[in-house]
Order: sequence, then C-alpha cells, then structure tokens
Amino acid sequence: MTPETALMAAITDLLVADPAVAALVAGRVFDEVPNDRKPGTGAPYIYLGPINRQRVPFDCATVWQIRCRIYAVTTAFGRSLGWRLIEAIATALDGKDAPAVALPAPFSLQSRLDVTQAGDVIDPLAPKALFLDLTTTIAKDAAP
Repeated sequence: MTPETALMAAITDLLVADPAVAALVAGRVFDEVPNDRKPGTGAPYIYLGPINRQRVPFDCATVWQIRCRIYAVTTAFGRSLGWRLIEAIATALDGKDAPAVALPAPFSLQSRLDVTQAGDVIDPLAPKALFLDLTTTIAKDAAP
C-alpha cells in the first residue's frame, strides 16, 4: 500500500458514509472514472482524479504532502446539482482529522484534510464536471 492508495480508501469511505453525499449520488463514489456501460455507474457520481505527493524534509520519518482532486459529474440541466455535490463533498471532508480519517498502518495522518479550491470544467461535449482539491500530510511510521 502507498500513502496515495491509503488516502484514496479513506476518502472513498468518508464520502460513501456521509448522508448528504449519499442523498445526491446514492453510493456512486469511485476511485477512478467509472465505465458508464456498467450498471449502477451513471451520473451523478463522484470519482477521485489525479493525486500527487511531494516529500516533506523531515529527519525522523518519511513524510509527504498529498494533493488530491475529486470530481463530481452530473448530466442534470444547469450547474446547480454539480455545485450541491461539491458543497456536500467539501462539508464531508474539509477539516476532518484523525481518528475520523483512519489510514492503515504504516501510514498516519499528520494534518487535517483541507479543501483548498473548487471549480467547474466546461466542455460542451461532456457531462458537467466540477472539481474540488484537497491537501493533507501523511507520514510513514518507521519500522521498529
């Protein structure tokens, strides 16, 4: 497991468990763009987009700052549902910290989840997509 996959699992779990998010997407939270030909994957849905990490200089442990983009996709008329989805995601994740955000060993959350920005993607040939960027810091515990 990597810090990215550990965070992906934690984010997915938090979003699936959140009642406001569930009311809008009925559990359709994916760790990648879903195949829309598969039953139960139609819009609206949420998926985790690009994730990157940057090493944080620290002598005693391996620490990274992780940035994750989360997308909300809808085919509803207008942008209202998309922005309601983004607000539900932000409310479900922003400011969450350990122990509410549980990462499997050997990883641990070192800073809370922070929503840093949100926006929409305008592509007239695609469903409406909006995004939210999240940052946190994760450490890998040293082996005993």
